[in-house]
Amino acid sequence: MRKRSHKYKDLFPQDVAIMNDLFCQQLMGNFLEYKRQGRQNFVLDADLVDYIKGKKVQRGRPWSKCKAVYVPLNINGKHWVALVINLVNCSLIVLDNDVRLTKSDDMGNHVRPFCVMIPLILGDCGVYMIKNIEFHSVGLPLIENMNDENVEYHRNRYAIEIFDGSIYGTLGVLL
Repeated sequence: MRKRSHKYKDLFPQDVAIMNDLFCQQLMGNFLEYKRQGRQNFVLDADLVDYIKGKKVQRGRPWSKCKAVYVPLNINGKHWVALVINLVNCSLIVLDNDVRLTKSDDMGNHVRPFCVMIPLILGDCGVYMIKNIEFHSVGLPLIENMNDENVEYHRNRYAIEIFDGSIYGTLGVLL
């Protein structure tokens, strides 16, 4: 698909990244390390960072130039689904052609690592950037109180928004 996207630029959006299944393995490994070490001691693996920079997959795109990221995800070694991580509106969509094969709770357990890791991958500036794009795109004022002192709150809020698809404003109201 990356090859067709590169060849047919007028047909395929050019502001998306398409990952491979090795990215999932890297992300899951980093998630387990994050859980083991805790936020303060955790450092992203260099290979995972290379995926984000567009260096690990053929015809890869850096996430900084993308609005969405497509990820293949294998569920229990039996079923493939696709994840669409929308970096602009803080959402994660599961594309599943046979929803009967995976219970909702089990699917939640499989996507939770993405919801936790994406805000960490983006880093502090990435979280600021994503939230400012989101607010600007819907006509809200930029977040003035987002800083290093409260970025952990905003990173956690972004993880929740990715997981449940909600969008919360700085006033704490559901938009």
